[in-house]
Amino acid sequence: MLRHFHRGHLFWRCRHCWQEMPDLTATQASILKYTASLEKTVKKLAVV
Repeated sequence: MLRHFHRGHLFWRCRHCWQEMPDLTATQASILKYTASLEKTVKKLAVV
């Protein structure tokens, strides 16, 4: 896999077919951040 930066986003490219693959570590980090935000909201609602 080759690291590739395009239009402000990091991608990985396959050396054989040149297909773009998203950077899953960045995607996973944003999902974890969103999940933490949802957990905070649920805790606030449980207190009320």
